[in-house]
Amino acid sequence: MERNVVAESVEKICSFITEMTTHLKKAGGVLALSGGLDSAVVAAMAVKALGSERMHLLHLYERDSQPIHRLHANMFAEQLGCMLISSSISNLLRSAGSYSLLPIHLVPFRRLRAEIVQFARKNVVKVEKDSVLISRLNAEADSWEAKANAYAMAKHRIRMMLIYQYAEAHNLMVIGAANRTEWLTGTFTKFGVDHCADIMPIIHLYRSEVEDLASYLEIPEYICEKAADADVLPGLEDKEQLLGDIKLVDKVLMAVEDKENDQISIDGIEQEFIDRILELIRLSEPMRASPFHLER
Repeated sequence: MERNVVAESVEKICSFITEMTTHLKKAGGVLALSGGLDSAVVAAMAVKALGSERMHLLHLYERDSQPIHRLHANMFAEQLGCMLISSSISNLLRSAGSYSLLPIHLVPFRRLRAEIVQFARKNVVKVEKDSVLISRLNAEADSWEAKANAYAMAKHRIRMMLIYQYAEAHNLMVIGAANRTEWLTGTFTKFGVDHCADIMPIIHLYRSEVEDLASYLEIPEYICEKAADADVLPGLEDKEQLLGDIKLVDKVLMAVEDKENDQISIDGIEQEFIDRILELIRLSEPMRASPFHLER
């Protein structure tokens, strides 16, 4: 996006955050600061809109989390002038039985668990159309794909519960950081912290557009240059490796939303790549549409 368009977008989002805080009669906002780009961009705009004293930041890590993200979350919160509450959710996940879903819980070190996941991805699990994401949306009951999905998704659901608990105790608005690329491809957790929020200020923006906002807001390089990491399963630490080149993905998504049918063809992008993104959109539709219900 052109710089003036980005500036206008930032101002519009900041106004939206301010207006919704007033509309919902909240004392301020709370956001899960992951140490990644999306939440950093939203945090920067929320502080711009509400002030650092009205913004609460939480970093909820667990056994499989990469320590670098916790470090970056702390560094960025300090730059924003906000206090960051860091807390481990490992005990909650252990009590819920989440870690027992995969045998990697028996391996003591994160690096070794990552190697096991990578090995399983290549040699054990059934990967449909060369896409782990499609496989997880098509997983058979009690398969390794299904267990891995449950293992990973529980983490964002626990985070969502804790953030809402904190928000309700302090009369705060929960601010989410999902982008449109995640939303349309199903690369989020249904009813997780990247799905449930009072407001989602950047869900209308594709990931590549969020990167433009990050540049305008001068988000630090240590965040901008990192891979997009959901940080839920060791060995799967770059969404782009799973989804594909983000700029190409966004081109496909823009073309889909501009057309009234699924017959998409884009110069310079292989049809197989386009079809894989279309399949993700189709398979993830129930994630965006539910809960289903009868009409009165």
